[in-house]
Amino acid sequence: MSKKTLTLSVLTASIALATGQVQSAAFQLAEQSTSGLGRAYAGEGAAADNAAVLGRNPAAMTLFDRPALSAGAVYVNPEIDVEGKPTQQQAAGASQAGLPTQSSDIADDALVPFFYYVQPINGQWAAGIGAFTNYGLSTSYQDNHYAGPVAGKTALTTLNLNPSLAYRVNDHLSLGAGFNAVYADAELIRHKGIASLQPLPAGFGGNATDELVRLAGDDWGYGWNIGLLLEADSDNRWALSYRSEIDLTLEGQYSSALPNGVPWGPNNPAGTGGNAIPGKLDLTLPAIAELSGFHQVNSQWALHYGLMWTEWSSFEELRALGSDGNTLFQKDEKFRNSWRVSAGVTHFMNDQWTLRGGLAYDQSPVPAATRSISIPDVDRTWYTLGAGYALNARLSLDAALAFLKGGQVEVNEMPYRFTSGGDAWLMGLQLNYRF
Repeated sequence: MSKKTLTLSVLTASIALATGQVQSAAFQLAEQSTSGLGRAYAGEGAAADNAAVLGRNPAAMTLFDRPALSAGAVYVNPEIDVEGKPTQQQAAGASQAGLPTQSSDIADDALVPFFYYVQPINGQWAAGIGAFTNYGLSTSYQDNHYAGPVAGKTALTTLNLNPSLAYRVNDHLSLGAGFNAVYADAELIRHKGIASLQPLPAGFGGNATDELVRLAGDDWGYGWNIGLLLEADSDNRWALSYRSEIDLTLEGQYSSALPNGVPWGPNNPAGTGGNAIPGKLDLTLPAIAELSGFHQVNSQWALHYGLMWTEWSSFEELRALGSDGNTLFQKDEKFRNSWRVSAGVTHFMNDQWTLRGGLAYDQSPVPAATRSISIPDVDRTWYTLGAGYALNARLSLDAALAFLKGGQVEVNEMPYRFTSGGDAWLMGLQLNYRF
C-alpha cells in the first residue's frame, strides 16, 4: 500500500458508495446493472437478458450462444439530513463556540460503474469476467460539527474482479463458480467538536476541528462464489447463488490529536499526541445468498422475483490493534442477518422496446442499540422503472430510474442524540453488445 493509514472505521461508518441509509442494507450495494435496476433487481440470477447476469449467478452464462458484453453505471443521488438533539449543556457549548448541530445532505453523490463479458466455449462450457462492487460508502459532516467524535468523514470504495466458469450438466441444470479478488480503499476522519470545550481529561483542549482520529488505507481480499440454474423449460427457470465472505486486514498507521494514551468518547480512540503509530484492523465483508425466479408468461410479458439473505451476524465489532497488541479503537456493532425481497415485471413491447418495473423491500441489519449516524440504517422500499432499446440485433441500451424511501430514525450515540432521515434517487445507463 502506498498510503497505508489504518481504516479503523471502514465499517463503523456504514458504507454505501452513496448512502448508508437508503441503499441496500447497511453498507451493501445492489447496483450491479442498469437493466436489473429497472425491475428492482428481482430475478437477477435467472433473467439473463444480458451479460450482467454473471454478477449474480455464474451458472446462467450457459444461456448465451455467442459472446456478450455489458457495461454501464448507476448514478446515486441521496438526500439524507441529520438533526442533532443536543442536551441543554451541549446546545449552550455549541452556540458559544459557533458549532453547527445539523447537517444536510451528508451522503455524497456517487457513480457506481460495472463491466461484464461472457464467452461461450462450446455447447456445455462458458467463461466470463465481471468488474463491479458489492460494498461502499461516502458520508461527510462539517469539520466543526458539535458531535465531531461520531461525525466527520467516512469513505469506502471496493472493486470486485470476478472471473467465472459455467458448465451445463443437461438441458435442465447448469452449474457455475467464480473467484473474487476484492480491492478496498477507505478513509476515516473524526474531530473533537464540542468535546474540545471540556476541561477533562487533562490536556484535552484545543480546537473543535482538531482531529480525534485519522485513518486511511487499502487492502486486497479473496473469496469465491457458486451458482446453479434450474430450467423447467425455456420460459421458466430458477437460480440459487452464494457469494462467500471476504476477509480483509487493513494495516497501516493510526493517529489522534488526543494526549498520549488518553481514551475518550463512545468509540474510545487512543491518543497519540498527533503522532502516527502502526495498527491493523481485521474486517469481514459478509456472505450473500440469493434465490431468483424468471417466468416468460407469454410473448410480451415476463415476471421476476428474488429473495436475498446477507450474513451480517459475522460483523460483531470493530477492534483495531497496535503493533504491541493493545486496543486502539473498539466499537460494538452486533449486526443481525437481513433479508431483501423483490418482485418485477418485463413487458416486451416490440422488437425495439422493452419496459421494466419493480418493487423491493430491504431489511436493515443494524440494531437500534448500536446504531450510529455513520450507519443511520433503516428498512427501505424501492420503486423502480426501466426501459431497453435495441438499436439492432447486436447492440442495445438500457436506462432505469429508482426512488428509494428510507424513512426516519432516532440515533442515540452517547453522549449525543440525533434524528436522521432521507431518500435517494438512482439513475442508470447500460450498453449491451452481442458479438
